[in-house]
Amino acid sequence: MTTPDRAGDFRASTFRLAYVPGVTPSKWIRIWEERRPDVPLELVALEVAECAKAIGQGDVQMAITRLPDALSHGDAGPHHTIELYEETTVVVVPKDHVLTAGDELTLADLADEQFLWPLDEPVTGFDAPAEGVGGSAGRVAPTELGEGVGGSAGRVAPTELGEGVGGSAGRVAPAERSEDAAYRGHPGTAVEHRPETTGDAIELVAAGIGVLLVPQSLARLHHRKDLVFRPVTDAPTGTVGLLWPAPTTELADEFIGIVRGRKATSSRGQSEPAPKRSAKEKAAAKRAAREAAGKIPGKSARKKPGVRPKRR
Repeated sequence: MTTPDRAGDFRASTFRLAYVPGVTPSKWIRIWEERRPDVPLELVALEVAECAKAIGQGDVQMAITRLPDALSHGDAGPHHTIELYEETTVVVVPKDHVLTAGDELTLADLADEQFLWPLDEPVTGFDAPAEGVGGSAGRVAPTELGEGVGGSAGRVAPTELGEGVGGSAGRVAPAERSEDAAYRGHPGTAVEHRPETTGDAIELVAAGIGVLLVPQSLARLHHRKDLVFRPVTDAPTGTVGLLWPAPTTELADEFIGIVRGRKATSSRGQSEPAPKRSAKEKAAAKRAAREAAGKIPGKSARKKPGVRPKRR
């Protein structure tokens, strides 16, 4: 594979762009294909935790990812970032949950809920869990959750949780809370078991184990008919942005221009600038514009003779 030349422009025949779950770069890709048909753009799906390493190793030339979370999982080397937009944080709950009565919620509304906190941490801004939480000591025994929890299926066996999953008998034991609680600063009560991924956590929400805070884009990505989500107005928001290696290459600058709405004729764009016109051509164009507007005599501006009104 061709890797970036840190001292100059990227010489690869393609522009490799990473993107994380929930991000939809289709509009930008379409513009790229119109402006740079000579350089194919290859999309690479990555998790947030994989982006920094991919940038640092030259596996991709740019990543649309969640910042600054992506930078806490690996070494991106010398790099640049640009924040693009903020993501609304929502809570995902079962369709028949009492919280669905409101159109918007606050963290105070969620104070009595049990929360699932996936290991891929889709929402940042709260205090990080203490070391060991979510590890072997912090996980619920498999006999309590059933085999496969956190795996591809992620469902909880109803017979092992008892009837009324989501009730007092069917809930997973919450993590103990105290002044030194591992989840101090987090809303509600944390479920000890931490699913591997957001997708696994969604399965547990459907099983009534707890509720889940995620960016709205991820809630839409993992949409299910038995679940709904509501905005949490005072929860920390996430940021989606661009991450790319330094120095900025020609192709990276081209994509940044597309994302920022820079026109193809911009002096910073890669498209060929319009050829300069001679003074004679400029004068002719100006005269044609004035004639069309009727400001000087011309073929388009001459008035047809009309009938003069008779004098009385």
